[in-house]
Amino acid sequence: MNVKMGEIQVSKSPGTKLVAPGLGSCIALIMYDSVCKAAGLAHIVLPDSTCYNKPNLLLGKYADIAVPNLLDQMYRLGARKNNIVTKIAGGAQMFSFEKGSNVLNIGLRNTIAVKSALNKEGLSIQASNTGGTKGRTVQIDVLTGNAYVKIIGQQEIEF
Repeated sequence: MNVKMGEIQVSKSPGTKLVAPGLGSCIALIMYDSVCKAAGLAHIVLPDSTCYNKPNLLLGKYADIAVPNLLDQMYRLGARKNNIVTKIAGGAQMFSFEKGSNVLNIGLRNTIAVKSALNKEGLSIQASNTGGTKGRTVQIDVLTGNAYVKIIGQQEIEF
């Protein structure tokens, strides 16, 4: 099941894979509860909804609202906070900027915002594959909770 930019998907269906294809500066936030076998993925595009007059209605678009919304959807599937494992991937710097300037480095800003939002919810990241300058595709297998990342030009790896 492809999770498009700004979307959140959750599932308890064995055999389902949640996939965030072609991540550049976006972040794929994965949550998994191994007890109730629930998986969720948010395809986060931007760090902060408060910078925009009318935040988009896509619940996964901004890190500050994607994290609590994904967590809420996981709870609806029966997940419990103390069982949830979180992983993130993406956050590449897709464009070259003047050295020392992070203002337009959306990938880094997204990574920081997701970590901050998770911390606010009392969650920590168990695994990450972020940064660099290449895009990647991320997926999670709902049955096993195994997460995989495929960076352009490299082999797929579990993380």
